[in-house]
Formats: sequence, structure tokens, C-alpha cells
Amino acid sequence: MKIVRHILTLIGALTVVGFLAAAILFFFAPELLQQKDTLKKADAIVVLGGQYYRPIYGAELFNKGYAPLIFASKPVTEPEIKQVRKLGITFPYQWEVFKEVLLKKGVPESRIRFFGNANVSTLEEAEELKKVLGPEVTSIILVTSPLHTRRAGIIFRKILPPKIKIIVAATPYEHVSTRWWKNFRTAPFVILEVTKTLYFEFGGAFRSTDQIINKP
Repeated sequence: MKIVRHILTLIGALTVVGFLAAAILFFFAPELLQQKDTLKKADAIVVLGGQYYRPIYGAELFNKGYAPLIFASKPVTEPEIKQVRKLGITFPYQWEVFKEVLLKKGVPESRIRFFGNANVSTLEEAEELKKVLGPEVTSIILVTSPLHTRRAGIIFRKILPPKIKIIVAATPYEHVSTRWWKNFRTAPFVILEVTKTLYFEFGGAFRSTDQIINKP
């Protein structure tokens, strides 16, 4: 009977700990997902695919002299966009918008480099960037959204060579609500980001070669 009581006590304690951990994760998810570094000059600015605030902020950092070169991700094109373009409707790919933003913000075209052809995840972006970085690049400013900063930093520091210093910078234009579950923009981002973080930590990976959207 004592063994049973000990087991029940242990199960109860673990249940309480589990509930506490879930509560902390729920209420403090935005804080846990963010990890920004102090801005310093670097050899290049890396703009990840996603929100259009990213190239805007990347260009601003370039214009302030933080780095002389911008690497921008060329993300995967969703199949519905391809179908719309087949109809003759002008609908730019995301990387085309990124390029236009950078040019409009004053970044010379000669200072812009795109990497990858159909990046479908942060992991794939890191892998593709690694292929194009020359030995002259020993430090980068990684530009992304606030709620993506922690995971992006973890992934890029794991994939890129240790000699490359990575400074993670969050765009200042995306509001992160502390009551995230009530914000229609923040809520899905938080849920997806937590899921992707756990998936990566358990060894999961999204790559374009595995996705149906890249198959004929």
C-alpha cells in the first residue's frame, strides 16, 4: 500500500508541475519566444522570408551603416499564387516584393543577394545561407519578427559555422500583445511558433524537397 501511495503522490506532483508549466507557457509565451541581441555592425544583414516588415527594417539597418550587404531569403511560392499568375494576373512572388522594398528604401541592387530557391522553413533558410556565405562574412545581423527571434537564433547558430557571429534583430513594427490569446494576429503566430519550436527541438525539420507544394 505504501508503494501505491508513493506512486499516487508522484503522479499528483507531476500533474501539478505539468499544469504550472503549461500555465507559464500560456501566459508568458510571447516573452519566452523572444530573444534579441544588442545591435552591432556586421559583415551582412540577413532578411528572412515572411512578413514584409523584415525587408523594410533590413533596409533601414543597411542605410544606417550596420552592414554593407543584404542577403534575402527566396521563400517557396505557394501553388495558388502560381495558378493566379497563369491567368495573366499580376501577383508578385514574395521575393520580388522583398527586392522592390529594398530598392525603394535605397539599397543598391548590387548590394542585394538572394539565397535559396524555395525555402520552406527557417532551418532550410539557414542551410541555404550556409552554401552562399563566403569566407569574408564572419558576422551577420539576422532580421526577423519578434516572436521568431529565439527559434531563428537557435537554428542559425546550430547550422552556420561557429566562426560566424550571429546578431538577432527583431523588426520594431510588429506589436506583440501580452494578452496574445485575444489578438487575432498574435494568437496564431504564438501557437504556430511554439509548435515549430517543439518540433525542431525533437528533431523535426521542414524542407522544400519533402513538401507537396513543390511537386508537379
